[in-house]
Amino acid sequence: MAESEREYIREKSLEGQASARERGRHGGRPKVVDADMADYARALRAQGVPVPQIAGELVIPSGKNKSEHPSGRHRLPPPRRS
Repeated sequence: MAESEREYIREKSLEGQASARERGRHGGRPKVVDADMADYARALRAQGVPVPQIAGELVIPSGKNKSEHPSGRHRLPPPRRS
């Protein structure tokens, strides 16, 4: 019985996620690094600027860590395709 309830909850949860996706919503934490910031960071890195220095130049624009610098360990999103 518990297994069937767990399966029912899972199905309903997946249906809700699919419904939200259709409406253009998604779960998860908001992005810290936007595409422009990532492009700028990649350009600096291509010029040989060290990662800690790049992180010191970038500033998070919104959210809980607003006006702080991203850590040097932060992964950049993949490059945009033109």
